[in-house]
Amino acid sequence: MSMKKILVVDDDDGVRAFVRTILNSAGYEVLVAVDGSEGIERAVADRPDLVLLDVMMPRLSGWEVCATLRSLSETAATPVVMLTVKSEIRDFVAGRQAGADDFVTKPFTKARLLEAVEAALAGREGARPERRGAEVSERRARGLVFDPLTGLPTVAVVVDALREKLLVDQDLGVFLIDVEAAASLEDHYGWEVLDEIVREAAKGLRRLVGTLFATGDLLAVSRPGGSGLVAFVALPPGESEDEASARLRRKARQLQETLEATLGDRFFGSVHRRLEVSVAGARLRHNPQVRVERLVYRALAEAAAAASSQEEKRVAAQREAFASILRRKSIETVYQPILDLSTGRVVAWEALSRGPAGTGFESPEVLFEYAARHGQVLPLESLCCSLSASRFTAREKGLLFVNVETNVVADLARGGLEVLNPLVPLGTSVVLEITERGVIPDFDGFRKGLAALRRSGFRIALDDAGSGHASLHVLSELRPDYLKISESLVKGLHRDGIKHEIVEMLVRLAGRIGAVTLAEGIETEDELAALKDLGVSLGQGFLLGRPTAHPER
Repeated sequence: MSMKKILVVDDDDGVRAFVRTILNSAGYEVLVAVDGSEGIERAVADRPDLVLLDVMMPRLSGWEVCATLRSLSETAATPVVMLTVKSEIRDFVAGRQAGADDFVTKPFTKARLLEAVEAALAGREGARPERRGAEVSERRARGLVFDPLTGLPTVAVVVDALREKLLVDQDLGVFLIDVEAAASLEDHYGWEVLDEIVREAAKGLRRLVGTLFATGDLLAVSRPGGSGLVAFVALPPGESEDEASARLRRKARQLQETLEATLGDRFFGSVHRRLEVSVAGARLRHNPQVRVERLVYRALAEAAAAASSQEEKRVAAQREAFASILRRKSIETVYQPILDLSTGRVVAWEALSRGPAGTGFESPEVLFEYAARHGQVLPLESLCCSLSASRFTAREKGLLFVNVETNVVADLARGGLEVLNPLVPLGTSVVLEITERGVIPDFDGFRKGLAALRRSGFRIALDDAGSGHASLHVLSELRPDYLKISESLVKGLHRDGIKHEIVEMLVRLAGRIGAVTLAEGIETEDELAALKDLGVSLGQGFLLGRPTAHPER
């Protein structure tokens, strides 16, 4: 293992010599810089594994150096530990704002310095060493005041800094920032994805310091582990209420647009919806008759009320937009070709329905998730089936695959086939692709629904086989005519032995029940070759053909 390089930036000769001795004896390579400017130059040129950075230095302070290192692509990921004689909470806040990973308060012991160095290096490599005794208590206490997810302080921690600003008659703006529909995002994609979105939003806020935010503005979280971020920004003195309100609205809009663009770029393709950010602001003014803490929380409550009003308007607009889609039948339908992998001939098309382009319902996932949450699945499915049938121009040239949710199948046993009536004239050329997004609560009703579909001449496909959604139990109950192999198994199939074995097993299983295998999401020649070798019959994906509104052979 190569020796780790640590850059020590301190203007005190004695401190540099002391730290060098400790680190050399522990097996680290030590680089030194005598001031902030040299520290930045050496960090960029030598790419150390860690920077130990003094706070109080002439010309450039350690906080300014840290912020600069975080802004440079060469050093943005390099851990920084501050060496400081300042130990008040607000000083830790300033360091966190600048991007510091940890703090060592002078004078320090050899054990404390090495503990901080090892923790910072381990954090870079994705693991933290076990901590004991007083060290554990210190870390737990810090976890109560600094959010471990974003590294930002809680609101309670920044109150002292806010008090200092208010006592010099500085008006402040308070902004509450939250990712739209955080709860539904977490329900749909899991907490890890929401954590990553919140973390990226916090990084986006930090990058705005020096542009949209002044260097003295403060960032915080409403509570550790939550999804709400808070920004306290300075307002020009002497503004009227109307002028301050107009300024807050402009800055809120700029924050919203900037963060939505940042998150959109970062999560494009992995989160199948436009990420919306809610930003609401309020004015915070000093009142000598009221405790500062209460002034702060009153302003936060005012901002929260404004955010709630915005959310109500958003929900109402979303409800009207969805109703308009149903009323105007403004569903867009495209068809993706399905090829026989042995001949390369188009044998079928899959109908894909989505909302109007450029709207919040453009994503099929968002469209159908909204319908499920608001009891509108049947009207939406009915419209999509009708448009998929009427717009299909290649009906003499192949089968038509149409997606149907499992709860619709169960409803068919009770309510007849009205939803699928538009597809009936196409007869046996229609394959209903059953999508299992959750647990099937009523298997008896599900079986009866399938029987009704088969009596009407429809063929059945099981979507996402092998993904975990389409379980072997469902496969045994469904006995599909077509078994669609999940895109998650196809991606990288040629270099993943486990995926290879699962697909091989699915091909054998399909042969035993008389089903045709169909792989989706084929994007590379290597994936295509692997599927052919395994005996998969049909395939679809961008490599073979993109969705089109006018399907042709």
